[in-house]
Amino acid sequence: MCYEYENNELEISGKKIKFSNKIDEVKQNNEYVFVRLAIIMNSSMHVEDEDNNVYAIDRKGDIVWQIKNTAPKDNPEFICSPIVLMYVDNDNHLFVTDFSGRRFKVDIKSGNMEMISITK
Repeated sequence: MCYEYENNELEISGKKIKFSNKIDEVKQNNEYVFVRLAIIMNSSMHVEDEDNNVYAIDRKGDIVWQIKNTAPKDNPEFICSPIVLMYVDNDNHLFVTDFSGRRFKVDIKSGNMEMISITK
């Protein structure tokens, strides 16, 4: 899949997508291009959807999902953090790590996250 990006714009299949923040990282598997937006450190303003800063884009250039970084229902003390790393393994699975050092496997079809380990 061919794509280009600069600052906050991604072009894929002739379609341009403009994101709210700068693109910090791009990975791909055989189905999607995954875009992780930069987080703004030390900002006095809360950025909407800052914790949901990963997107999946299909071959046609359409956004399929925005990651669903939500606290588990059975853990009310869980505090969500923005995603800071992405990794696609040899089986085309997407893994992400949040600012708090938690590693998650991402459901490729929905963007739902399942915590699998803590790296810090």
